[in-house]
Amino acid sequence: MNTKLFKNKFMAIVAMFTIVLGVGAAIAMKAPEKAHKARFTTSWFTYNGSGSITDPANYTEVSGDPSCPGSTNMCSVQAAVGSGSKPVLTNALKTEINTAISTGTPTSNVHLQD
Repeated sequence: MNTKLFKNKFMAIVAMFTIVLGVGAAIAMKAPEKAHKARFTTSWFTYNGSGSITDPANYTEVSGDPSCPGSTNMCSVQAAVGSGSKPVLTNALKTEINTAISTGTPTSNVHLQD
C-alpha cells in the first residue's frame, strides 16, 4: 500500500472529524443559552416590611410598577422571577438595594417609598 496515499486519506478523515466536532460543539454551546434566556422573566416585587431587605422570602410579586407611600424605606425591586414566585436577588442587585437604602436614592431596579 502506498504510504503517501494512506497519509492523505488519514489527514482527510482527521480534518472531517475535526469539522464535525467543531460544529457539534458550537451547536451545543448555543442551545443552553437560548433555553436559559427563555425561562427568565422579570417582575416587580414589593418588600413586606419585615426581615432582611436582601432575603427573597420577604418579597411578594406584583403586577405592574408598584407605588409605596412613606419616606425612604424599601418599597420594591425589579428582578428575575425565581422559585416560588420570589425574586432572584443577585449579588449585584443586593448591592444596588443596599446603596439605594443608604443614599436614599432609588434606581431603575429599586424603588423606595414615595
